[in-house]
Amino acid sequence: MQKNVGSLLALYPTPVTIVGAKTKERVNWLLAAHVGIIGHDRILISLAKNHYTNQGIKDTGKVSVALVNEKMIPKADYVGSVSGAKEDKSEVFVWHEGENGAPVIDESPLVLECEVTDNYETDTFDNFILKINATYVEESKLNEHGKPDYEKIAPVLFEFPTYSYLSCGKVIGKCLSFK
Repeated sequence: MQKNVGSLLALYPTPVTIVGAKTKERVNWLLAAHVGIIGHDRILISLAKNHYTNQGIKDTGKVSVALVNEKMIPKADYVGSVSGAKEDKSEVFVWHEGENGAPVIDESPLVLECEVTDNYETDTFDNFILKINATYVEESKLNEHGKPDYEKIAPVLFEFPTYSYLSCGKVIGKCLSFK
């Protein structure tokens, strides 16, 4: 029997990502797990308004969203625990400038380079709607059709109630095949 446990944000786990933006002339990185798909060419990142990175995103309109794998966790956790307003996080990751000007993390298995198309603001969050301009994938993480292979990418997931990182599992079946 199910029990009503109240009004909880319970759509976890979600992918752990690193958001990258140029803020005050330098690159800044931010750990973010409030991300979502809102169409085939748009995603949303939801960032508390007090984050230093938000101003850079607003100023430039350019942002990257990088999936985190297990070997990236120590750096990812670090950029999520210190503010770019107090510490320079620009050299935590080796990066290059993407084709559209956003910083792209070289060690991430998959990075979306995006531009801001809108910001849905709530009292405490900026909810940036992003158009995907480019998707960079480590070649060894592509399948035989040249598409991202998420078993190889092995993205890390975040579970909010316990603040825990989880590994992503194996494929358990193909969609629309359980007739």
